[in-house]
Amino acid sequence: MAGSPESWRQLPRPADTSTVHSHGVNPDRILLAGGGFALGYGVVSHDLALGGHLARQLSGLTNRGADVDIRVRNRASLSTVTSYLARLDLTRFDAVLVVVGVLEALELATEQKFRQDFQTLIRLLDRETPRVFILGIGPVRSLGRLPATYVKAVDKRVRAFNEIMSEECAKTSVGFIMVPGRSVEPGNEVGSGRYLELSTMIAPYMACALGEGANSQRRADTGRSVERARVNALLKLGLLNTEAEPEFDEVVKTARNLFGTDVAALNFVDSDRLWVKAFSGTHPGNLSRSEAPCALTVQGPELLVIEDLTIDQRFSGQSWVGGENGARFYAGYPIESPEGMRIGTLCIVDSQPRVFTTSDHALLRQLALRLQALVNEASKRESNRR
Repeated sequence: MAGSPESWRQLPRPADTSTVHSHGVNPDRILLAGGGFALGYGVVSHDLALGGHLARQLSGLTNRGADVDIRVRNRASLSTVTSYLARLDLTRFDAVLVVVGVLEALELATEQKFRQDFQTLIRLLDRETPRVFILGIGPVRSLGRLPATYVKAVDKRVRAFNEIMSEECAKTSVGFIMVPGRSVEPGNEVGSGRYLELSTMIAPYMACALGEGANSQRRADTGRSVERARVNALLKLGLLNTEAEPEFDEVVKTARNLFGTDVAALNFVDSDRLWVKAFSGTHPGNLSRSEAPCALTVQGPELLVIEDLTIDQRFSGQSWVGGENGARFYAGYPIESPEGMRIGTLCIVDSQPRVFTTSDHALLRQLALRLQALVNEASKRESNRR
């Protein structure tokens, strides 16, 4: 109802995919979690909300790409966000931005309860390896036009809660980013311009913490539990052993033409085999997992390039490498499931060794992200059929 504490929930909100990407190489992986500004009220796409603007601002500062995973919920209390984050493997991310406190402010929670719940959250985050930031609570008028007496009471809570968060973060490695308390002009409470303003303020803190090449510290996924989860995510997609689909073929064909290679393929890495969903050129064959560079590609978050397979000890002895028509060059970029598990690759293979440039890297990533979106769309279709 207009003018009520819940009126802002009537604003439009993004309904598109919960991951946004910015152009570039060696992308930093960012988690944006919680509620409040992270929800994207006032716009219809996360690309126009805080996540999209933050990805682009970070890229401008780091000269790298950025992948922002957005995990938000309507009623994001401190306890629900803590419970959710406790179930995630935060080491998958280079940095984490958590947005909390709005719900408690709107519900006029006590300062004692807020401090207790925030301490529980901060203890969890301080144990994790990524660079973690807490975003302060913005002016309550950022959430819409509310009754004056109610706004006064909530503003008091906002000031108190921000002070508590700043104090508690100062005791840990978690960074606190204060949102300016200035008033917001009517009509500009939420919207793409407001999210751009926020991301411009947040990005320098995160870029400084990420530093030069910081994402190289992210570990490879090699454990048995991670592998089981990865294969389960692949099976859940329902795309193994399905028929060829024109939209996949078109992207793969584009990759082969742009790079001028003998082969381009979209491969899914199963528990014991490499299964080809789409290809252009000579069919690469459904190799055993032990033979395939793609099995190595899905273990890490980055592009894998082998400029000359014949001098790489891991693959030089394979029957498909070298010789008159054998492969000499490989480049592959991981494809992820909606849960963020690496389930396959877009790869290009050629019979001649070659140098793979930074521009090549950025282009292959863009094509891989397009295939990733198609994989998620196709999975939804398969799920609806079942």
